[in-house]
Amino acid sequence: MVLEDLTREQVRDWRVRAMKDHQVVFDHIDTYGEPSARRLFSNQLVDQAQRLAGLGHLDLGYTTWGQAR
Repeated sequence: MVLEDLTREQVRDWRVRAMKDHQVVFDHIDTYGEPSARRLFSNQLVDQAQRLAGLGHLDLGYTTWGQAR
């Protein structure tokens, strides 16, 4: 992906998707590297995704209180 070839609308769409699903950020980093992700999504969004991942907020597995006993 060449960021300079994206239209404003495409950049906006990528950013909206990344705000809704941080996995989009991680997939971009895996494919194109963190510097590219920071250019496309913003430093703030990449930092937020990494911070939340470190706190386990992206872990979709869960146990209800009733199952935890």
